[in-house]
Amino acid sequence: MESAKLYYQDGSPFSRLCRTLIIDWELPVETIELDWPLNESIFKENPLGQVPTLKTIGETIFPTSQITEQLLAMTFEPLAPYFDPLADRQLLITILSMGDAMIASNAIDRSGLKQTEKNTYGIDILNRNEMRVNHTLAWLEGQCDKWLIDDRVSVCDYALACLLLWSDSRSPFNWRQYTKITRIVEELSYSDSFAQTVPNPWVPQD
Repeated sequence: MESAKLYYQDGSPFSRLCRTLIIDWELPVETIELDWPLNESIFKENPLGQVPTLKTIGETIFPTSQITEQLLAMTFEPLAPYFDPLADRQLLITILSMGDAMIASNAIDRSGLKQTEKNTYGIDILNRNEMRVNHTLAWLEGQCDKWLIDDRVSVCDYALACLLLWSDSRSPFNWRQYTKITRIVEELSYSDSFAQTVPNPWVPQD
């Protein structure tokens, strides 16, 4: 039987989340790296033109939150990181949405799309995204015990770590002011699955 395939891009924190889950859940999923910038052919697989994208028998699955649930369904027994989709979905989607704001701001900055005309929208998008990130991190810090959910590492912890480690290499900011979050991220950064998925340094595109 043909194995499932995860299409990913090296610098994508959302891809990294899925790759760490495949490693730690010991799943028979082939990971296929795509070059950056993504070729327009990706739209044939994913109408959003994004990775990660998971292909299973007769089905193509996206976005990231849905892929995590599909990967969980492929496990044979509960393994860390733990994940209860019904209980944890809101927290996971909140973290992933924070990541969308982080990456959108980075894209605006690196693609040279900073404001050049009068702002008639009513808010500064970059400033609002920064507020989203900081308010979400402060809220998450308040949620923390040892981990984000009780005393067991979860997919939500992995998602948060992937995003904040991405920010260090792509769009740095001071997330280490949050001491509980810092402990979570630093502990996970030394794990085998995170060590295997460290992204290459960013190379500016001509």
